[in-house]
Amino acid sequence: MTACVARSISRPANERLHRWHQDRFDARVLAVFERACDLVTPDGAVVAFVLPQVGDGPLNVVVDGEAGLFAGMDPGAPVTLDGDRLWAGDLEIDLGRASVWEPRPDWDTLRAGYAAIVSCLPLVRARCLRYAPGGSLLGLLGAPLPDDAPARAVFSTANKAAEALREGWAGDLKRLREGAARLAGLGSGLTPAGDDFLTGAMLQAWLAHPAPDHVCCTVGKVAVSRTTALSAAFLRAAARGECSAPWHALLAAMSEGPGEGTEARITAAVRQVLKHGATSGADSLTGFLYFQRC
Repeated sequence: MTACVARSISRPANERLHRWHQDRFDARVLAVFERACDLVTPDGAVVAFVLPQVGDGPLNVVVDGEAGLFAGMDPGAPVTLDGDRLWAGDLEIDLGRASVWEPRPDWDTLRAGYAAIVSCLPLVRARCLRYAPGGSLLGLLGAPLPDDAPARAVFSTANKAAEALREGWAGDLKRLREGAARLAGLGSGLTPAGDDFLTGAMLQAWLAHPAPDHVCCTVGKVAVSRTTALSAAFLRAAARGECSAPWHALLAAMSEGPGEGTEARITAAVRQVLKHGATSGADSLTGFLYFQRC
């Protein structure tokens, strides 16, 4: 048995684990990666145990350890929770000393300073186009289009769906639902590109749309039933206005407006967001920036 200690836990994950402890606990391992392991319940709730290199996020419990820590946790295996101790496979995790991390930025303050943020968006876009990996949806913002036919097909669908979402953003509820439905589950992987785009779009809505609750609730309801369990969990989090620590850093840096040191902070934050998944970070940044064309 390998034992490790949790450093931090997001507020929603903490609430979920406490609720599971009080009720009948029924969770299984969903997926295992070199630096993360995702648990899922029958109702689709996801909690991710991650290494410090991954960091804080709306689903995350950050635990001390090295790459390969989760190798003994097999997908589908049951998970046991007893008080502040969780067991999965040959791993025991002590949750009792974890600090609680809030994944929801102070949107009211950020919205009040939106003019400063807008002034930094061209820099964010430039850094995305410079540092993002190939094959993402950044072609919607002017990046080179993918070469292979399947990726071009995804891009073509995303382009049309994003236009529908833009009309929905402007008030056409039918087009909002249509755009969300066409983007949800679009692409491959545990978090498809279309879902990542929607995640970024919802963060932009929390920042700039006059009715973010309505827009994000509508998008979330349409999208979560059309994609993977993990991606649906990220979509629900974004619909609540929650995001990862690199997004917090990016929003905070932009809120300072242009100035000495801001460019370096924005560049560093963009590059951290881009590290999420193969193209997930780039796709979410595309969704975030897309509506600035309105």
